[in-house]
Amino acid sequence: MGRWYRPREKRPRRFDLAWKVEEPNEFGTDEFIEWCRLVNTEPFIVVNAGNGTPEEAARWVEYCNSKGDTYYAQLRKKYGHSEPYNVRLWGIGNELYGRWQVGFCIDGEECARRTIEFANEMKRIDPEIELVGVGCEDPEWNLDMLKVAGEYIDYLSVHIYIRGDKPYRELVASPTDIEDRLKGVFYLIKVARRKWKIRKDIKIAFDEWNVWSSEATCIKEAIFTALVLNSLQRLCNAVAIACFAQTVNVLPLIVTRDDGSMFVNPQYLVFKLYSQGIGNEVLKVTVDAPSYYSKEIARPTCFIDASATMREDAIYIHVINRNEEEEAECRIKFRGFMPVAARHLYISGRSINDRNTFDEPNNVSIEEGKDISIKGYEIILKLPPHSVNLLSVRR
Repeated sequence: MGRWYRPREKRPRRFDLAWKVEEPNEFGTDEFIEWCRLVNTEPFIVVNAGNGTPEEAARWVEYCNSKGDTYYAQLRKKYGHSEPYNVRLWGIGNELYGRWQVGFCIDGEECARRTIEFANEMKRIDPEIELVGVGCEDPEWNLDMLKVAGEYIDYLSVHIYIRGDKPYRELVASPTDIEDRLKGVFYLIKVARRKWKIRKDIKIAFDEWNVWSSEATCIKEAIFTALVLNSLQRLCNAVAIACFAQTVNVLPLIVTRDDGSMFVNPQYLVFKLYSQGIGNEVLKVTVDAPSYYSKEIARPTCFIDASATMREDAIYIHVINRNEEEEAECRIKFRGFMPVAARHLYISGRSINDRNTFDEPNNVSIEEGKDISIKGYEIILKLPPHSVNLLSVRR
């Protein structure tokens, strides 16, 4: 059977109670799964645990994952998809602690009870799925979720957004605070698991994070983004899932127009840069550099931040220079690793406010550094001001 979808004109248009607009339903499950396959990513579907029902959620799992001849599995086959999608990752509700959500919960205990009801029916359809429960930064909420529903979930969700109107140095200090906040949630998970003998190895799903800005973002948001990515590498044993929010036109990485024109923001370039050099093992990095004092997080913040990963005979070092005015001479010393070749790629721009636009889509780009030298176990290079840097080092 050829691939086809339910005709758009036959899909029900509904009023979206959350966003108070009409939902045309033109981009559905089948289109989403196809898009995930095209970009080589795993789908993550969040069911409506606000005013939805466990039965609806179980039917969705059946549509996506069932191999049988039941109604919703047959419906998927009818629309041209004979093989199951095998969606592994499912979220039970979104930000149910918030009164802005339709069907919000009064407290964590109510959310935990609801989570169990959904998990019970969804896992009866497919016992192999992994479930994300609604968490937050409220310890009482998280403790209730873990105490009651800890054996039913694999991840606890956390969302963090940072205001984009902060002074530059406060904006780029905030990822240090984000790292501490995520550590705090994970320590609480470990304490709860020990106290209530929860067998599940629950990790954090940091499934929404970004700078909250009304404009197309620029170099300063790119610095913020890279700093968060470095933090997530250091927290790899605590944060198993991290999702940047959003992608296109809303807090975007990509900005488009109806005429087909588009450009990418410096934040997009950070993701592109990191994807060009990443290992599968995180290394310990020690940084010795000048600092400045952040009033908002009430602590010194180092101008230089670094994380490193390793794959076979290569080490990938991500170094950020927070200083908006001065370049930094950087000396990288290795222990037990003799570098023989290194490549330096970076994102900087002329100022922290440099950005791309429809008229200048390549105003900010990934550039290659030329002034780099290797002396024994040491690499020496200069980091431009307000820059995100990738060093790919081979031995």
